[in-house]
Amino acid sequence: MPRKATESSITIKDIAALCGVSISTVSNVLNGRTNKVSTEVYEKVMKVVRETGYKPNYLAKNLRATSTKTIGVIVEDLIIFSTAPIVEGLMKKAEELGYSVVIENMRLFGRWNDGWMNDKAMLQASLAPAISKMEAINVDGIVYIAGYEHVVDIDRRPDNIPFVIVYANSSDASIPSFKLDDEKGGYISYKYLYSMGHRKIGIIAGEPSSSHTVNRLRGIQHAMFEVGELFNPAMVMYQTWNKEGGYNGMKQLEGLDITAVLCLSDLIASGVYQYLQERNKKPGKDLSVIGYDNHEVSWLLYPTLTTVPLALPELGDAATTWIINKCENKEEDSKDIPFSIAGELIERESVQRI
Repeated sequence: MPRKATESSITIKDIAALCGVSISTVSNVLNGRTNKVSTEVYEKVMKVVRETGYKPNYLAKNLRATSTKTIGVIVEDLIIFSTAPIVEGLMKKAEELGYSVVIENMRLFGRWNDGWMNDKAMLQASLAPAISKMEAINVDGIVYIAGYEHVVDIDRRPDNIPFVIVYANSSDASIPSFKLDDEKGGYISYKYLYSMGHRKIGIIAGEPSSSHTVNRLRGIQHAMFEVGELFNPAMVMYQTWNKEGGYNGMKQLEGLDITAVLCLSDLIASGVYQYLQERNKKPGKDLSVIGYDNHEVSWLLYPTLTTVPLALPELGDAATTWIINKCENKEEDSKDIPFSIAGELIERESVQRI
């Protein structure tokens, strides 16, 4: 096994020698120029980097002791609808606390669509150089923002820089994660329908393997247990998280004796609206509908959709407060910061009291 680095003992030249490749090849790997190296070479170089503990020496060590009042933000992709509200909450809090923000957009979806999700090497090819850039400009802390809830593998952690993940879990349990409280959200949505008199409620969920599906359904079951209602799996239709999924799910529910449908996303709810309207039925009157997300479609639908919003700005706010406290050695001030946050239900016109 290659020797572990002590201070600056391991250089890029050493990494190249240990891998049997050129210095330029190692440089390409470390700087994310993966189009110039094969997957096999990339993985070989990264393995040696991890084993030796090599860290690029972008700045003199004494610069780390000087605060730049800057937070680095690495996002999986700015095109994902959930990302912008998190960034907005983060930037607002950073401004309040006197910090600047530098954003690195990895464009994972824009470049590879969903192809990177099950390919660890593709993620690391973008993440490693992004972290290196943040180290190079001497940020005080780094916030990683995911586009959806999943497990993020961190092969190379920042060098002595506080690091936190938002909207996902880390494979490294020592890295804090700020996430949505989907279980509480599901609980809130069911309790609201129950308070409006509904007892016969159909549910249209996303894919059964999705953590959002699992946690929101867990919250619904918790609420049903509290009010003494039995959970009936036959009333849950697993579909996709889009309009088509809602349309098909409503088709499956047709004929069942229900007064309301609980949709685990607003896009699912939009499909329910279409299905009902094609059959000359009125959402909110002939069948009550509740959504989840507070997606922009929720207020464009008619009648406007009652929904449980994603507490995305609040996640950005909480993560920023935590990491700045960490940067300033004020960990005691972070003890009441929630790591899991749920939104408050927004009541509109799509649920009728019965």
